Amino acid sequence: MSMKKIKPKTTRTSLIVALIAGFLIVFPIPFASASIGLGISPANITISDAFKGGTYERTITVFNTGDETGSFGLTAEGECADWISFYEEANPDIAITSVTIQGKDKARIIVKFDIPPDIANADYTSTIYAQSIPEEKEAEGAVAHAVIRIPSEVLIQVTGTQILEGTVKSITTADTEIDYPLKIKVEFQNEGNVIAKPRIAVSITKNGEPVDSFMHDETGVKPGKKDTITVLWNTTGRETGDYVANVAVSLGEELLATKELLFNVLPFGTLTRRGVLQSLTIEGEPFVNRFIKVHANFENTGEIDTMAKFKGELYREGDLLDVLESDEMFVEVGETGEPMAYYKILEPGSYTLKGRVFYAGKETEEKEASFDVPEPEVETETNPTDAGSKTPGFESVSALIAIALVSLFLFCHKIRRRRVS
Repeated sequence: MSMKKIKPKTTRTSLIVALIAGFLIVFPIPFASASIGLGISPANITISDAFKGGTYERTITVFNTGDETGSFGLTAEGECADWISFYEEANPDIAITSVTIQGKDKARIIVKFDIPPDIANADYTSTIYAQSIPEEKEAEGAVAHAVIRIPSEVLIQVTGTQILEGTVKSITTADTEIDYPLKIKVEFQNEGNVIAKPRIAVSITKNGEPVDSFMHDETGVKPGKKDTITVLWNTTGRETGDYVANVAVSLGEELLATKELLFNVLPFGTLTRRGVLQSLTIEGEPFVNRFIKVHANFENTGEIDTMAKFKGELYREGDLLDVLESDEMFVEVGETGEPMAYYKILEPGSYTLKGRVFYAGKETEEKEASFDVPEPEVETETNPTDAGSKTPGFESVSALIAIALVSLFLFCHKIRRRRVS
């Protein structure tokens, strides 16, 4: 009686181990780069007493805790995700879906919530996410990058009750010159749940005699926001001298504040005109056939508002190439404006921009900024039939697959020979 040869128990186990090892070699495991880091604050956002059809704003901060500049996506999920949009604090009129942040830096993002007018009174939830966007880089072999995703929870409590409330923080003005408008500034805090448009009534007297009266109620302040409302009075054709402005601010039927303001209308040229060009910067990648944007950071340090305009000369390799000029812009006292100019780069090389800001018949000291434009990369055509051989890491991956298949074939062949013997 012939005995049946027992197959070693380790045969199937060894085969599985070999297959797993082959797959681990061919298909790499995703990894997280040390340069990736992400945070978001606050972790929770609550909007109480939200009014139907209202618009609300909150600010979040996204942190790049890594060492390198990174791009981060901004999304919202949940039952009220459609109400949410994102805006950069420096440009609150254009919606964004991502933000680029330098390493060890942060970005402040405005989150707008547009409440539909026809929803039921209830609590609505959503989740805001900041998510890392892996940078696409050519590398040997196929590499999967880890994605970091950080949430901020949102709760919106919608009510049907309109709350119209506000507080006047301050009412101020300053002397002006003839033919320059008088500016009355009202700092208003909206403490309700709808857009508030305070009514600002002004009566002006000179030597106790009425001169003019007017009313402003066109500026709206969003719920939860504080804003400064500027009311203008035209001084053209008026006499110079001392005046009094009586200001009353009301909201709905409620009188919020009153203030008596003394001011002078001065002869033209009495107030000092001063300004400083703080910096000259270039925005945009300096490449051939691309536009750059020139920012002239101008601070009005004088005693009266002024119009400002940037003019500059662009040099390439030391030779004058072009003259740049911005549109004229209005800059208030104590404020900083950025007259901007544009230029399309046509040639590579070393560039230097020299310029100054002209205002009220004066000009600032000259500033300069330098940048280099590299030679454009030469694109080479690739034969579609050779695409496999041109793919980064294709050769190494193909070789590993071939080795794994040959090893598996030899292993199985060895097992078969043992069975036969």
